[in-house]
Amino acid sequence: MDDMFIYDCNLNIEGFVHMLDDPTQCYKFYWLDSIMQLLSEQEENITFDKVISGMIADAWYSVTEYHLRMGTKDAQGNSTNSIEKAVNKLDELDCLDHTADRQQILCAIESNEKLLHKEKYQITKDVPYRLLSSFMKELGGNDPLWSQRTRLVSYIKLINKNSCIPYTIGTERGLKKKIYIEDKWKHFLIDNMVAIRGWIQMKKIKYLQDRNPGVPGIIYKLEAEDKKQRKLQNVRKLWAAVIDVIDVSEIYSKGLVGKKKYDIDHFVPWSFVANDEIWNLMPVDESLNSSKGNKLPDWQKYFEKFAGNQFKLNQAVHTHERLAYLFGECRRDNLNALWPMEELYIKNIEKDRFMRVLENRLKPIYDSARTQGYGIWLWDKKEEKSCYL
Repeated sequence: MDDMFIYDCNLNIEGFVHMLDDPTQCYKFYWLDSIMQLLSEQEENITFDKVISGMIADAWYSVTEYHLRMGTKDAQGNSTNSIEKAVNKLDELDCLDHTADRQQILCAIESNEKLLHKEKYQITKDVPYRLLSSFMKELGGNDPLWSQRTRLVSYIKLINKNSCIPYTIGTERGLKKKIYIEDKWKHFLIDNMVAIRGWIQMKKIKYLQDRNPGVPGIIYKLEAEDKKQRKLQNVRKLWAAVIDVIDVSEIYSKGLVGKKKYDIDHFVPWSFVANDEIWNLMPVDESLNSSKGNKLPDWQKYFEKFAGNQFKLNQAVHTHERLAYLFGECRRDNLNALWPMEELYIKNIEKDRFMRVLENRLKPIYDSARTQGYGIWLWDKKEEKSCYL
């Protein structure tokens, strides 16, 4: 990796490359990336508090919008990760949108310092010191010095005199403790800002994917994306043309989908799948789509109707030339996987087989979303209101 960087040959790049090795929690990635962002903002007074606030802000979207696990769980299945706990505490205040920008989140963190103090303090115990372990290989993982903070700070300064390391740690107390980045390392970090942050993100994605094995598209779940960029235009054109030709049932209520007042709904929410694949999309009444929000529709109640409409779509596409053309227009943005064209959207496929293929592909994704904490939604036709299970 070191051939990617511009650097002073006196720096221990080998030690830097191994800073993010063997993580048991996600702290290393978020700590180092928060420091990088403070450097890019030309912040001179880098305290533990500022770094950790940045860590919480950077994890906000992933935890609140996608329920990603940031680390290990205890025997009861509860998170042991202090970043995740801090985000959830802040989210319970209902003071921020899940897509709030970083500065808004940092302001909310600052306004709720007492609430988050325990989680912040927990992070200070090991993370700032352990990140430097690749520069102090003589210290084994169980060396008692790791738990003796005053001696450890002195030892880091001693090591730095003989072998320049990225930062030393001050003698201030608690969250006011400062990190002091060596000038040579500061130049290295700033000169290679883009490459280093890309490397951190790659490592972070791999870690989070391992901790959230059933969750697709981790890379799209690290920060808020402009939803206007999502590409549903061609899918909407296709379904509009299908509705002109055949009757399409409204799967959440009685009747048919109207020609104008409908939305394109993701059966499994977009916030989980992070894509606009056509086999997960369906036209539904716009008011019901709004009511469903970021929930999973009840599988037993709605999947068969959903799959039935998908089967009608496939039949129509293979029967009408214009629909076949519009379906082809969807391929670039809404048919990125290979299996739908090979297994699902096939001419003359029998309905039972179609339903079975779609269920076998969609149900594991649905179950993974349920595991991640997505709630179940259904529409009470009699009461005309949403119900949550």
